[in-house]
Amino acid sequence: MNQQFLNLLEPEKFQIENLDWLDERTLVVTKWNWDYSLALEFQRRCVNLLSDFPRNRVLICCNHPRVFTHGRGLQKPRKGEVLELKDFDLSKKDSLPFPLHEIERGGGLTFHHPGQFIFYPIVKLNPAALSLSKMIDEIFLYSREILEDWGVSELSSENKLLGLWRGNKKLASMGIAIEKLTTFHGMALNLFWDEEMMSALRAINPCGLEASTYSSVDQFISLPENALDKFRDQFLQKVQHGWK
Repeated sequence: MNQQFLNLLEPEKFQIENLDWLDERTLVVTKWNWDYSLALEFQRRCVNLLSDFPRNRVLICCNHPRVFTHGRGLQKPRKGEVLELKDFDLSKKDSLPFPLHEIERGGGLTFHHPGQFIFYPIVKLNPAALSLSKMIDEIFLYSREILEDWGVSELSSENKLLGLWRGNKKLASMGIAIEKLTTFHGMALNLFWDEEMMSALRAINPCGLEASTYSSVDQFISLPENALDKFRDQFLQKVQHGWK
């Protein structure tokens, strides 16, 4: 069954070489500096396949060359909340220094670059076992636990604005889409500072926020060698134990 699933995924079409089974139903795909269009097409392929293989899951660990994405709209305030967010004017997209993709996830304009750890969970939701809110909470929890072990203190995902924060600095963004009860898109964690991207952000409002709101883990600690691979390995260990 797993071989049939792999054959239908056609990983070679998407330039994927690194695939591993985390367990009998969970496939892990790792691809650093992956072309965004290919990654998006692969996510959609996975979503469609899970209609026929509902027990299977595909966990994508990747990052991309510098690129912007724009979702369905900025985070909506809860009752009684006021969120002072400024959306990006899409009529100005041709002035951006990097490509812009308009996509299905929630949220406004955000960014990707090779210094990020990106996690895209392609998972059929089950309210009794893994709801959307539980998934989001645990992705942030696992990330926080790893970074705290590495020496980053005072992290929180309890801010009224979705994300992983250290004080007033945002380290990770989350935007998930659901189709056929299956999740795709996900979390982007800024491990390394990217000066070219951060300079470009000063002219826009990523996720409706000032560019200065964003930071990266390496601004607070010295990251270990092969930080992307080490973070992936530790993160997947937590997922394996937490998502039954």
